[in-house]
Formats: sequence, structure tokens, C-alpha cells
Amino acid sequence: MVDFAFRNKHLIIVIALLVAILGIVSVSRLPVDILPVFKSPAIEILTVYQGMPPEMVEKDISTRLERFTSLADGISAQESKSITGVSIIKDYFQSSVSPDAALASVSTLVNSDMSHLPPGTLPPIVLPFDPTASIPLALLTVSSDSLNEQQLYDISQYTIRTILQTVDGVTAPAVYGGKIRQILIYVDPTKLQNYNISQTDVMKALQKNNVMIPTGDINIGPFDYNVEANAMFNQISEFNDIVLKVDSTGNPIYLKDVGYAKDGAQIQTNIARVNGRNQVYIPIYRRNGSNIIADVNGVRGIIPTIEGQIPSSIKLNTIFDQSVYVKHSVAGLLREGLTGIGLLCLVLLFFLGDYRSALIVAISIPLALMVVFLGLNFTDNTINSMTLGGMALSIGLLVDTAIVVLENIDKHLHHGQLPEQAAILGTKEVTMPVIITALTIVIVFFPIVFLTGIARFLFPALALAVSFAMGGSLFFSLTLVPIMSAAMLKNPVKGVGHKGILSAFQKLLNRLLHGYEQLLTKALKYAWWVIGGVILLFMSALFLVKGIGTEFFPQMDVGQFTVYVHLDPGTRIELTQQKIGEIENEIKAETGKELVSIVSNIGVQPNIDAAYTPNSGTQDAFIDVQLKDEHETPTKIFVSRLRTKLNNDFPGVGFAFDMSGIVGAALNNGAPSPIDIQITGTDFTKLNKLAVRVRDIARQVPGARDVRIDERISHPEININMNRTKAALVGLSAEDIIKNVESALNSSSTFNSLLYWVDPVSGNDYFLGVTYPQYKLDDPAALANVPMRSENAGNKVVLLKDVADISIGSEPIEIKHVNVQRTMDIYTNVEGRDIGSVAAEIEKNIKPVKDSIPVGYTIASKGEIKSMNDAFSSLGFGLILAILMVYLIIVPLLRSFKLPLIIIMVVPLGLIGVVFMLFFSHTFLNIQSFMGIIMMVGITVSYSTLLVDKMSANLSKQEHKPSVLEGIIEDGKMPLEEAVRRGASNRFRPILMSATVAIFSLAPMAFGNEIGGEANVPLARAIIGGVSAALVLSLFVVPVIFYLFNKRTHSAPSVPFKYESASN
Repeated sequence: MVDFAFRNKHLIIVIALLVAILGIVSVSRLPVDILPVFKSPAIEILTVYQGMPPEMVEKDISTRLERFTSLADGISAQESKSITGVSIIKDYFQSSVSPDAALASVSTLVNSDMSHLPPGTLPPIVLPFDPTASIPLALLTVSSDSLNEQQLYDISQYTIRTILQTVDGVTAPAVYGGKIRQILIYVDPTKLQNYNISQTDVMKALQKNNVMIPTGDINIGPFDYNVEANAMFNQISEFNDIVLKVDSTGNPIYLKDVGYAKDGAQIQTNIARVNGRNQVYIPIYRRNGSNIIADVNGVRGIIPTIEGQIPSSIKLNTIFDQSVYVKHSVAGLLREGLTGIGLLCLVLLFFLGDYRSALIVAISIPLALMVVFLGLNFTDNTINSMTLGGMALSIGLLVDTAIVVLENIDKHLHHGQLPEQAAILGTKEVTMPVIITALTIVIVFFPIVFLTGIARFLFPALALAVSFAMGGSLFFSLTLVPIMSAAMLKNPVKGVGHKGILSAFQKLLNRLLHGYEQLLTKALKYAWWVIGGVILLFMSALFLVKGIGTEFFPQMDVGQFTVYVHLDPGTRIELTQQKIGEIENEIKAETGKELVSIVSNIGVQPNIDAAYTPNSGTQDAFIDVQLKDEHETPTKIFVSRLRTKLNNDFPGVGFAFDMSGIVGAALNNGAPSPIDIQITGTDFTKLNKLAVRVRDIARQVPGARDVRIDERISHPEININMNRTKAALVGLSAEDIIKNVESALNSSSTFNSLLYWVDPVSGNDYFLGVTYPQYKLDDPAALANVPMRSENAGNKVVLLKDVADISIGSEPIEIKHVNVQRTMDIYTNVEGRDIGSVAAEIEKNIKPVKDSIPVGYTIASKGEIKSMNDAFSSLGFGLILAILMVYLIIVPLLRSFKLPLIIIMVVPLGLIGVVFMLFFSHTFLNIQSFMGIIMMVGITVSYSTLLVDKMSANLSKQEHKPSVLEGIIEDGKMPLEEAVRRGASNRFRPILMSATVAIFSLAPMAFGNEIGGEANVPLARAIIGGVSAALVLSLFVVPVIFYLFNKRTHSAPSVPFKYESASN
């Protein structure tokens, strides 16, 4: 390749310029995100039947749709959640299934099953669902000093949200807070009874007198007329004049005779509070694969358009902007990378002793990085923490190839060759080890194809970044570097050398080399002692492994946290709001000046909003807390203090904390805690008993916090036990009774055709409802007096208590399924310990429960723990496979099975350093540090390759003929010990330089001082530990192993041999 480069210098320079230009263009076009795009197609099905109890929702809606949609091709798992009035089903598909195909398949199956759903069920909503985007990109708050909550909700739902949906890359499906407008027909049960009318009669009258039916058209003379009738009322007051019936005397009985129509609101089941005030907010989510920063900028850009279409008194504000964290994280990674480049160039200047040599290497680095941006652009990837982390890691690796080439060229220049000749010969001599170096670093990433779960989406991006960087580095090292060397480097002049600090450093290097040669001589003399010492070190490292904590992904401080609050089941929303206000005050007092925003979401609306909230009823709430970007107190300290304070100050209230943020939510599919013990079975009583046992055991484990059962089964309910015989005697059926009761309580979805009214001014539609005034239903006895009537009963009206018994009971708040099986989750957070050890201890302690579990029930670890165990298993297999792949790739290049075996002996040496680094720096083993270990294999093998290649060449007369350049003055085969010394001494300087460059370039990342830098700290530390150990140990152990491997087979030379130190 080097000959081709010198024959086509202009072509190589043009290629370099093109790479630079196109790379810069690619940078401006690549989307920016915090993590790579996760291709995990999933579909969400939301079905609403207002007022339906959770168990009925489960049996009549959720289970039915689950079984039907499970017929979709490529489905991998199902989850469902049934709460009062709402069914939420999530269908997960194999990554090979197109999201569009999944959506089409599920939609078709849902549509075909709609006729089997209970009458009155709203048509199911089928939406694409991104399990990694459960955290909104931002919240758009809507407030006004003059408009009420109902008006704010109306404008947010019909105007603001609609415009937001037009922003490319985002979706705004829900509106939280406010009151939903509804046209309510309040009826008096006493008057109904006096007129022998039931609320069902009122519903039917509304159906028949407020309709939207096209009348048609008619041709009269030369014109075609559209015919329109006043079938739908224009004014709400007109409802009062509806004739309900005509009595026996022929007098009409109007709606106003038994009640009145009012422009009101549904009973409020959801309240949003922003910084202590009741407001409305719209969460904004991103579509899969979109650019977070561009998405939020698009939302901010459209706000002026929205403000032009809403009342001037409304104020819009964007809070909890996740793009700020993304920008800070990306900027932080770039600063770490630039700092690494700066340190790298400084190291090169000292080692090479010549600013021109350092400049040559410094020019090759950005060119290789531009290749990365080009590659990411053509492979539809994004700029994210993984790709930037890969690039930052690559910086130290990029110079390895250039360093080896420059070092060899410099040796030829010192032996008097002309610059161009030195550049060509020097490059040719190291082409093979340079190629092996690049290949070994790239090949270690091959095992990522076997990764499963979330890890399979994370590391391909990092692997691509490193691979593109190494490919670019290899190309420019073998082409542009020798061309620049021939043009810029000169032969050294005798008597003229380095001055000042550079000269002192070169002398220090020579002293180090001299000392190394002496130590190596002793190491070869006591070879087996060296091997024994390394084995002891390795055994010590194995002992320390037990003391290294484990986790799935590094905990990142995103500057925000969520508090989940659970009051007694069935608590009214007014009481929950009062309690949340008190909790907010304590949070404000604790966070003080570091608090930016606090948003509380209380309860849940029985509509599409339910799909985007963890709340299951009016007793539930979650509080989002946003801190300043540069908050001085770590988020985990605030959480630890609040956990203690809130639990002490609010006994009987359940609290749980989540500070994982946008990254943790993406990696854990939105689960609220890292440890999830999942119990499946059929009977709720048995499930709950098992869950309570597991919860109580988990609470005893040190470090376990916020241990709770997510599904609660004690929500108060009023049971209506119908006496079908009594009902039949008065002409009532079970359907008649249910319809009468439902229409008295929550009638907007009672009949097959929904009741709604269209506002002629705005064109918006609103549900109609017939109900009793709230004060008429203030105790169970009032419900017992609801009048019952049907067509079969004639004019006789009976009360509910005449045909049914009423009692108080309890029911589940929510019912969850996993693959159609009932499920209970015991969630656990961790504080003061690593997640892995806490989970392992819980698993150990609940083993007796598992062993005695009834048939048909299962207990298993899910969520982050399962992801961690699966990832560790895959990465462990990947590490073994990477070592094997490196060995096999070197065998044909060196045409030997023995030499590659010596080369990979360096891997255990690197592992010693990794373990010591992780243990003494208190860094957990996670998928990042595991990937660092795999990368370390490729890096450290390159050192061993340089050593073995040179030592082998010294032994082989055919591969490396005697020459003055190598210090051989007499023809003949070099003795084994001298070949080892000479080869190791010759490679000491480039190996020391490569390792030092790698360590210094990764040092900024290893400290993780930048926002978002925590993600790559374990990765950098694992590599630094491995490289440091491999540097020190490989310089002695590899020569010793090479010496021992060849000691028996290598015969002494018959020709005298003279050895000259490489330091001379």
C-alpha cells in the first residue's frame, strides 16, 4: 500500500481532503441523541369503558384482546394493565419485524374483535409504542390567571395539542390536569319516581332527540338542495325542553320537570400541579429514531404559532427539557475527547522529541474521526453517548498504528537513509504488525452479534465508531503518514539534538530502556519465578473479583428524580391533592435553591392519558423534581434525605423514588425500580400471599429500599347482589338493573351509540351524561334508592333495594398480565450497595418461598436484573469468543499456531489490571466495564504482537536477514536469549508510547467530571487498568513465555554473534 501511496501522492491527499470535508458535512447532518436508536417494535392498545371495574376490564376486554392480538406474526411478549375503566395492552415484537407491519397486524386483529367487546366500549386506540421512550422530552405547561381549569383543558386538548402533533419527530397524545367539559343532565331521583320515569328513560330521550344523521339532498328545479334539520341542539338550554313522555292526561313531561341541563365537567379524576399551582401540562414524547435536540427545538419554534391561536392570557412554558441534558452530555464527551487529544499530543511531543512528528500524528487523528462521522451517516446512526464514547476511546488507539510507523521511519532516518526511502522501508517493515493491531481491535467486537436484550442495541454503535476509526487510522497510517514523513522529517544532524525539557525526557527514556534491558535479563534468568509471580497476581485478582459490585449500567446523575406516592386505596382525589401539597412543601424545603421545577400528577383520566402515567387511581400520584444543571448536591443525596424524611413525616403513605432519568428509563423499559421480582399465577389471593412473603423478606436485606408490591387488591367497592327472581317478578332483567344504575352514576358510555353534543361555535364534541347530583349519592343507602324501570315492567318503578342487596367489599386497584397470566411485581430500589449483590441476596433468601410455591405459580427476577444477567452471560461468552477470534485471525497472518498462542497470553495480564483498577477505584462491573475488558483484549494483544513479531523475526534468518540496521555484524542465526532481548528492547519505546498515549487520552473520561460522563467511566477505567497491567507485565512476561516456548527447539548458532543495545 505504501508503494501505491507514493506513486499516487496527489490522490491520497485528495482523499484526505474529501474525508475532511464530507466528515464535517456529516457532523452537521447527523441526529443527536443520548443513546443509540433501539429497534424494539411494540404496539399499545388502549380501550376505555368508563366506570367498568378492573376485574371486568380484565375479563371482558384485556384478556380477549390479548388472546386475539397474540396471533400477530413475530410477537415476542405481551403485557397488560387493567384499571377502572381502562385496558392497556402492550404487544412486543421481534426486532426483525417492521414497526409499520406490527401496527397494521395488530390494528387488523383488534378491528376484527371489536364486535365481541362489551356494548358501550369505546373503539380501541392502537398506537406504536416505544418502550425506551417512556420519559417525555419535555413538558409544556399551560397556565392562565383568568381562565379556569376546564377552559385550560379544552384549549390544550383541541388547539395546543393538535398543533404540537404537526412538529416532526414528536407526539403529544395526552393532556394532564384541568377538568374535562361534559354536558350533564342532573336528575332528581324523587321527581323521577313521582313521574314514573327512570334515568334510563332520560338517556333514551336524549338519544332520540339529539342526533347527527344526514338528511340527504333533493333536486328541485334547476338546483340540487342539501337538506338539513335541527336534529342536534345548538344551545345547552334547549335540552331542558326535551319531552321525556306524555302522561295519561296528554300533558308532556319535560326534562326540566325532573332535572336540568348544565354545561359542566366530568368528575375530576386527574389533577396536575406545576410549582404548587393547579395547571394543565402536555407531555411531549419523541418518535423512534428522531433527533432529541431538533425535536425540542421544533416544539419551541412552534410555540409562537400556538400563542397566535389561543387567548393572550395563557402562558406557555417548556420545563423538564431533556435536550438540555443531552446537549450537556454530548458537549461533555466532546470536551473529554478534546482534552484527551491535547494530552495525547503532549505525550507524543515528549516521546517523539520532534514537533513535526507529533504534528503528523495529530493530523491523522481528526481525519480518522471524520471517517467515523462518514460511516455513522451512511449507516443511519446517531451521534450519541455510545458513538462519542467509542470515538473518545479510539483516540488513544488511533495513534498506535501511526506511532509504530513513525518510530520505525525514525530509526531508518537515524541510520542515514533518505527521508523518502526511510518512509517506504520503515512502513513496509511494520505493515503486518500494524494490520494485526487494527484487526485485533476490530475483531474483538464481532461477538456483539450474539448479544441479546437492550445490550444488542447499545454496543453495535460503539463498535461501529471504533471500527470506522481504526479503518481510517490504518489507511492513513500506511499512506498519508509516510508521505508526510518523507516531506516533513529530516535526517538528524550529528551534534545537534533535542534541547531543554525534550532532551531531558529523551535521556529519561534511554535510562528507562537501559533499566528495562537489565531487568529483562534477570527475568529471563529466573523465567519460572516470573511465571509463578504472575500466577500469584492472577489468583489475587480472582480473589478480589468477589469484592467488585455489579450493576447493569452506571448510575447517572441527570439532575432530576421522581417520587411515587401511594395513599390508602380509594382515597378521594381531593384528599390526595391535599397530601401532595404537603409533600411538595417538604421537597421544596429540602432542595432549596437548587430546585428548578416541581410537577405533580395526581390520579388518572379514563382515556388515552392512562397509557402514559403510572397512576392507577385517585389515591396515586407521582412528583417530578428538576434540579439546576450545575447542582452542587448530588441527586442521590437529596433522594436519600427525602426518603428518610417523608417516610417519617407521613406514616401510612407509600413512597418510592426513581432517579434513573431518560437513560435509565430507556434501558429498563420504563420500569420504576431496578429489581423486579415477578410472581405469576391465577388466583389473586394466593398471588398476594406470595407477594407479601417475598416483600417482607426483601425488606430485611441491607441496602434494599422502597420495597413494595405494585399491584394492590384492597380498593373499596360496593357490591350489588341482584336477586334475579325478585327482579323477574317486577319485569326487570339483570341488564335493566345494570343500565339504570350505570346511567345514574356514569352514563356517557352506557348504550351502544354514544351520547355527545357538538358545540356549534368551536366544532368540538363533548359527551352527554345523565347523573344524580353529587349530594344525592353521599352514602350507600342513596344508591339503594335508585329507581329501576324497564319497558317490560310497564309503568311500575321499583327501587334498587327491592331487587338487590348492597354490601361493602374490596377489589384490586389494577390487574396486570404478562403473556395473559396474572402477575404481581415486587419492586425494590437500592441504596448504599450495588444492585447485583442486593438482588443476589434477595434471590437467596426467597429460595424457600420458591421451593414451596404452588403448582401453576412462578417467581422470577425480571427488569434490570434479568437484563444484567443476560448481558453478562452474553458478554462473558463474547469475551471468550473475542480471544478465540483474535487467535484465529493472527494464525494465517503469522503462519504459525504457536506464535499467536504466545501473543494472547497477554490477556490474563490485562485482566489482572482491570480487576485491581475496578476494585480499588470502587467501580462496579457493568456492561460498560465488561465492554472495556473486551476492548482491552484487542489493545493489549497489539503490544504482544509487536514483541512476538520482532523476536520471531530475529530468530528467523529467512524472515529477517542480518543487517547493520539491526546491530548484526556477522552473518549467522541470532541466539535465542539475545533475539528475545533485542526484540523486546526494540519494541520497548513504541509499546511504552502506545500505552501512555492510551492511558492519558482516556484519563479525562475515567474521571467522569462532565455531565453525563458517568456512563463511560467504567469503560475507561477498565481499559486503563488493563493497559497499565499489560504494559508492565507484557514487557517481561511475553518475552519470558517466548523464551520458554523456544528454549527446547532453538539450537545454538555455530557462528559468533555480536549484540548491540537498542539504546545505543
